[in-house]
Amino acid sequence: MPWRFYRYMLVDVLRQFAITAVILVIVIAFGAAIKPLSSDNLLTGWDTLKYLLLAIVPMLQFALPFAGAFAATICLHRMAQDNEFIAMSVSGQSYVRLLAPMVLFGGVLTIVVAILAQSIIPYFIGKMAHAMTADLPRLLTNSIRQNAPFIQDDLVIWAEDIFLDTQNDDERMALDHVAVAKIDDEGKAKMYFTATAAIVDVQRIENETSLYVGTRNTTQWTRGEDGAGVLKGAREGKLTHAINLPSLTKQRLSALTRNELLKLKEHPSEYSYVQRLVQDLKIAMNRQEYTSKLYEKIESEGSLTFITATGGRSFIITPTSINGTTFKSPINVRTINGNGDSSQLSPKKSSLSLDFLESGTIDSVTLRMQDVIVGAGEVGENQRGKLVIPSLHEETIEMPQLGLGMDLRELLNMAEQMQTPAIQSAVQKVYKEIDALSNHVAGRIGQRWAVSLLPILAILLGSLLAIRFTQLMPLSVYAKVFIPSVVALLLIFSGGQIIRDANIFGGFVIMWLGNAALAALVIFNWLRLRVT
Repeated sequence: MPWRFYRYMLVDVLRQFAITAVILVIVIAFGAAIKPLSSDNLLTGWDTLKYLLLAIVPMLQFALPFAGAFAATICLHRMAQDNEFIAMSVSGQSYVRLLAPMVLFGGVLTIVVAILAQSIIPYFIGKMAHAMTADLPRLLTNSIRQNAPFIQDDLVIWAEDIFLDTQNDDERMALDHVAVAKIDDEGKAKMYFTATAAIVDVQRIENETSLYVGTRNTTQWTRGEDGAGVLKGAREGKLTHAINLPSLTKQRLSALTRNELLKLKEHPSEYSYVQRLVQDLKIAMNRQEYTSKLYEKIESEGSLTFITATGGRSFIITPTSINGTTFKSPINVRTINGNGDSSQLSPKKSSLSLDFLESGTIDSVTLRMQDVIVGAGEVGENQRGKLVIPSLHEETIEMPQLGLGMDLRELLNMAEQMQTPAIQSAVQKVYKEIDALSNHVAGRIGQRWAVSLLPILAILLGSLLAIRFTQLMPLSVYAKVFIPSVVALLLIFSGGQIIRDANIFGGFVIMWLGNAALAALVIFNWLRLRVT
């Protein structure tokens, strides 16, 4: 066995490979940093350097195959031009033995890329995402001082000025003349408030950052179920729920390792998008259960009695009937305050808005009345355009807690028994998202395996072409490897996207088509080399 020849070949190839890989990975890492640099997510030189260092590892999956193919092509082409392969072959060595080091080199590189792609690279992708979102106070400060809104997912924050509490590591901020809005998928505001001042406390737990907001002289608008808004005001207050800013690590499956992806597939309720739809399903179920109880009580007793959370004021509503949360006219509302005084309200239109907790259960009810005659039939009767009474509870109807403490399968089984269009639509959305998660996991894992196979195919193709085409320039020979490898890489990622778009068979065909073409080129050139 030509061990000296093997050592000579591998030393030359590995030296060329190391130089090429370092250059390629640095260039590609700089390319990956262009977007965060242009969007001001990286604020200092240290941020940029840290991001580039983190980006080096994910970029290895692209740099290693091409660096290995380049090193094998250039080194073996020089050896072929010096007739070293001819000398070894006429001395009785077959091409199988002569190319054994390249097979070993390609195999080791394939194993390395497979380990990187399935286990190590996702971790660094998560670190890259965390590097852009970890310093939210500085990002918020930077945006506000540039008189620009701070936008993170569905949250928009604007203020005239910001002051940081340096004694608390900038984890507390004071905002002057602030406006905060939460945007839905259609770009419309579902909640916003304005305040003369606000205190924002930042809390970090694992990979999730939450903002706790206290305000002064606040006006808050929240969209109701029918699209209209509920307007509230207070001299001092705070948001009832924290504003959660989940990191990109939690939202992007590309930051999960193979084992984490498979675990998430088995437990889809841990996926943030499924969680959101499950919450919508719980809301739909509890709304249906509660409105059914309201309807049954009106049908049996003819009225509903709501009591305020504070003050003990009662509202006895006597409608003709109720459709969902909308009362049918004529509607009579009798109010009784804490000392027993009563008054009559006669609204033209009236409905209930249900306020839900994060668990999907109902927290309280808001009574909304339009074109209201206040003190109907009494002295001093007057008319109001709109009255809104928040934080109400029905006297005898308990708030339903459907779905509380249930696992996903139990929840879906219960929901499927409730044959209403809204609940069935919510169930179908959950199933659709679970299927999309399954496709995403399959596409992501398959894509990583396909990328892992690229090094050995590119190295073998470069080695064979280098021996066959000694009359061409080395870079011309490498171009015959580079172009098919780039096409194969594009097909791999295109196939992964097609799988995530629910075309599993077509996606896997596209994903492996490029590697199959490279394998065919390797076989073809091997057969041609054997007959020369």
